[in-house]
Amino acid sequence: MNFSEYVNEKTIYLGLDVANVQELFQFVANDLEKHNFVLPGFFDYLVSRENNYPTGLKLDNYAVAIPHGDPKYIQKPFVAVITLNHSIKVRQMDDANTELDVKLLFLLGMNANSTHLDLLKEIISLIQQESFVKKIGAAKTKSEVIKVIRQEEKK
Repeated sequence: MNFSEYVNEKTIYLGLDVANVQELFQFVANDLEKHNFVLPGFFDYLVSRENNYPTGLKLDNYAVAIPHGDPKYIQKPFVAVITLNHSIKVRQMDDANTELDVKLLFLLGMNANSTHLDLLKEIISLIQQESFVKKIGAAKTKSEVIKVIRQEEKK
C-alpha cells in the first residue's frame, strides 16, 4: 500500500489558520468525523497522545509533525496532509522539552488492518527530502498535493 492511496481530497487541508495544535486537532477531527473517517473520541485521543508522545520531527532546515490516532477511532484508513499559513508549536518526538515550529503535518489514521509502520517509514523517508517538503508546502490545490506525492513515490 502506498502513501498516496491513503490521501484524498477530503484528507488534505491547505493553508489553515490555527493558533495551536489543539485548535488544529479540533478542526481536523471534526472534519474527518463529518466525512466518516473517524469516530467520536478521535480528537480527545489525539490531544492525549500528543501530550504524552510528541510527534514533532526536527530535520535539517525545517520541522514536521506526524501525529497519529488510535485504530479504535478509525473508520477508514487515511493520511491527512495539513499545511498551515503560520507555524504552530509542537513538541519534539525525541526531546519533549523542545518545541518546534511546524507548518506541515501528516496525520495518520490507521486501523488495525493497515500497515502502519510501513506507511510511517515511507512518510519519514519522503519528509527527509527538503524538496518534497517544499513542494507540499507550496501546493495551492489538493490535486497538486496528490500529484507531488505520486511523483515522489515513483522515484
